[in-house]
Amino acid sequence: MDNSGRRVADSFWDLRDDAYDHPERWSGVTAEALFQRLAECVEEAEDSGNPIDWRREVTERLTAWRAGVGS
Repeated sequence: MDNSGRRVADSFWDLRDDAYDHPERWSGVTAEALFQRLAECVEEAEDSGNPIDWRREVTERLTAWRAGVGS
C-alpha cells in the first residue's frame, strides 16, 4: 500500500487514537519505554536504506508491541 500521501503526523495521530480506543494497552507505559521502542523502530527503518513507511514500520509495530503481538 502506498502511503506517500500520509504525513508523519498521521502516524502519531493513529497511535494516539489506539491509546484512546484501547487504554489498557498503553496504561503503565513509561515515556522511556515508548521513546526507546520508537527510536528502535525508526533506526531499523532507516538502516534498510529505503524511505520510511511510517504506518507499517512505526505505527503498526508500536501498536503490535502494545497489543502483545510480535516483537
